[in-house]
Amino acid sequence: PDSMVHEARIRLARVGFENVVGSLAGGVAAWEQAGHVLARVPQLDVAELHRELNDGRPRRVLDVRRPGEYAGGHIPGAISVPLDRLERELPTLDPTRPWAVVCASGYRSSAACSLLKRYGFHRIANVVGGTSAWVGAGYPIEQRPQSPSA
Repeated sequence: PDSMVHEARIRLARVGFENVVGSLAGGVAAWEQAGHVLARVPQLDVAELHRELNDGRPRRVLDVRRPGEYAGGHIPGAISVPLDRLERELPTLDPTRPWAVVCASGYRSSAACSLLKRYGFHRIANVVGGTSAWVGAGYPIEQRPQSPSA
């Protein structure tokens, strides 16, 4: 709703998107009612991600939090590409691989998934609840940096 446009602009600016040129009148519901296609991103809960990583499945974890957040603790094996640098660093990522995109809670990772889809990444999933949910479930974290090469 219009009442949330200002808050959305502030949140987007905090993660590096400062040139917001408008908003969708009537929101997503109006878009769908007008007959436009709505792209969806699969949601992956931390329990399923944990199972996949332990089963040796090829999914990579992309952590889009800021470097300090990442250094403070991240999902084992996750690579760090902060959201505000993601578009510039896309050439370092393989669009054919399956990716689980994570942030602290799911807000930045949702934005990152949208950006990745725009650039041809089709095997992506947003991690619901982010690293907060991962830690809350009692899963292990790493505290050493990983390079962004994938």
